[in-house]
Amino acid sequence: MKFTALAAVFAVSATLITVGASTASAAPVSAQSVVCVQENNVIYRKTPEGTPLGQVHRGRRFDVFESGGPDLTWAHGNISGGASGVWIYWGLLGNC
Repeated sequence: MKFTALAAVFAVSATLITVGASTASAAPVSAQSVVCVQENNVIYRKTPEGTPLGQVHRGRRFDVFESGGPDLTWAHGNISGGASGVWIYWGLLGNC
């Protein structure tokens, strides 16, 4: 994804996203960032905006190891006690 605007820095939950003059990239998450699902019936997917695999509910821990998808708005990680290597939209995750 290319940007031609001035450089800016955005914080998305526990992951820092840097938007530069030429590219956008998510800073590596040190170890794993732990966040919690903030809504009920949140769909987790195989890929960002991809095939739904199931649902998870409010309060469930989600261990994030990277951001991705269009505009880096998806979190890739493992549901505590559940599915691993799945994607959840960042807007549905927050502090535990």
